[in-house]
Amino acid sequence: MSGAADYERFFRTSGDLLCVLDSVGRFLHANEAFRDVLGYPESVLLGAGFARVVHEDDAAEARAFFERSEGDGSLRMTARFLHRDLTYRRLSFSLRRAAEDAAIYGAGREVVEAGIDPERRRGDATLIKMQATALVGGWEFDRRKNELYWTDETHRIHEVAPGYSPTVEQGINFYAPESIPTITALFAACINEGKPYQVELQLVTAKGRRLWVRATAQPMLEDGEVIRVIGAFQDIDSFKRRELELEEKLAIIHEQRSAIRALSAPIIQVWDRVLALPVVGTLDEERAEEITGRMLDAVMASAARYAILDLTGVETVDEGTANHLVKIIRAIQLLGAKSIVTGIGPAMAQTLTGLGAGFAGARTVSNLREAIKISMRDDSTLDRTKS
Repeated sequence: MSGAADYERFFRTSGDLLCVLDSVGRFLHANEAFRDVLGYPESVLLGAGFARVVHEDDAAEARAFFERSEGDGSLRMTARFLHRDLTYRRLSFSLRRAAEDAAIYGAGREVVEAGIDPERRRGDATLIKMQATALVGGWEFDRRKNELYWTDETHRIHEVAPGYSPTVEQGINFYAPESIPTITALFAACINEGKPYQVELQLVTAKGRRLWVRATAQPMLEDGEVIRVIGAFQDIDSFKRRELELEEKLAIIHEQRSAIRALSAPIIQVWDRVLALPVVGTLDEERAEEITGRMLDAVMASAARYAILDLTGVETVDEGTANHLVKIIRAIQLLGAKSIVTGIGPAMAQTLTGLGAGFAGARTVSNLREAIKISMRDDSTLDRTKS
């Protein structure tokens, strides 16, 4: 086996965390052990700076080492490294610069803190897989460095290449135009006042596709000042579109129900300033309020002098129905119109008598024809009196 093959096999199977960086500290290659411990696929690491995965407070010596871009050199460091789930892992790392190929070779091991359950590491890896399954991406904004970090799933949701690193303004500009003022105000309140948020808005992906997302943010404070904001994006597009479709269907059903109720109790102008309301079916409280409202509007609009309430099509009359009818009649009379009730059969008359219900001074006749005759005759008499 050749030396190159031996090296590749060792690099791939070693339990140590191995990586190869370019002369300024950007990842060229990272082995499986490195990727497993920190949770990153190689596609995310390639081209990213080594110092970006090191905690800000621990990264100074690594940055200084990368700035010395000439000759041999080495660095040993123990630092906190950023995991893909936005937590930190403590690693002991050695970096060595090789002048012959202008590359930096790194090797490290995880420093397992006392009291940390090994099962926790396995759980963290499972959490990453669950986030991808649930279409949830993470993000972090470092206020001191003015840097915004996106996880892989966040890149996927925005349909941008892995490793894309936007500014805050660029990130906000992914939102749909009508959503930008809302998210801008929420993010400003989070940064300046420490207010967390959770909101459902539309964004426009890099490929121009509109997508509903649930965006959340949680400020991290130090000495009362927000130094970092950690948040998440969840792709809720399918769920949200089904929800909006359901709301639209419910609105249509409500409109159809109202139309059907209006047809079952149509208000008819049978003569000049004479309205008739044939009531069909049962009369519950909701329907009675709807009928009353429509009838009062019609009385006002036509300056009606008579309102005829035809009960021929009412199925049953109980105490509740009788009370609803009385309320309708009284409301009509308060607007100055006279009420005439028709269509009371023997069974209904007996029920109303047993309930002790009266119609508040409204005139009752046997049928609609008689009611129309009365209103026409009284109307003619009134006109002659006026002349």
